[in-house]
Amino acid sequence: MGAPPPLLDVLVRSVDTLTGDFDVVELAQQLVDACVALTGGGDAGLFVANHRGELRLLAATDERARPLVEAIDGPGRHTYRTGTRCVADDLSAAAVVWPDFARHARRQGYRSAYAVPLRLRTDRLGVLTILGRTSNALHRSQLRVAQTLGDVAAIGIAQHVLRPRVEPIGDRLPVALNDRVTVEHAQAVLAQRGDLTDPEAFDRLRSHALRTGRRLADLAGGIVAGTVDAGIVLTAPARR
Repeated sequence: MGAPPPLLDVLVRSVDTLTGDFDVVELAQQLVDACVALTGGGDAGLFVANHRGELRLLAATDERARPLVEAIDGPGRHTYRTGTRCVADDLSAAAVVWPDFARHARRQGYRSAYAVPLRLRTDRLGVLTILGRTSNALHRSQLRVAQTLGDVAAIGIAQHVLRPRVEPIGDRLPVALNDRVTVEHAQAVLAQRGDLTDPEAFDRLRSHALRTGRRLADLAGGIVAGTVDAGIVLTAPARR
């Protein structure tokens, strides 16, 4: 396994991505992958609020993080409500505040949890969560790195959902989530056709999009609509 990419390299690639009709789901996936590599966290997930203020997954390194944020009160929801970072260095101690979250997270092998806000000026767009395999997994400098990545995600999401509109950003966040829903539908089609797990199906979908230069959501939409041959996508080599 190679050395993690320096933060500056990640930021340069992210800024380069924010041009033209960029792919917000792919950007989010790059950022959560980079978050784990740069902070040493076990897994990371990027969640965006829908029009009801409910957090919904946009990208994750492991989908097991999804119910821990979407369905259970914990650090992610706390950060979204308050707009401030949340640090739970020891989930055993955090069980006093978030018993359900701590119990479910520990069952999945996590021992610490962190969340930083996705923010744009005074608007709160969502959260970036990091789950650690050990207690005290992240230190202050690593949390600053996570916040930087969260800020890049917020800028990208805002650019994606607002251009060329002028409505309040909170009213437009479902646009980004719609892309994720389309990707998940295509992922299900590929998983069924190719007898793959969901992560394997997503990997094939993402690999084909990157190899052909297509937006992930556009490729997924073609698979769902039947205008893209799922068999061709299934032949895409797995990403390393």
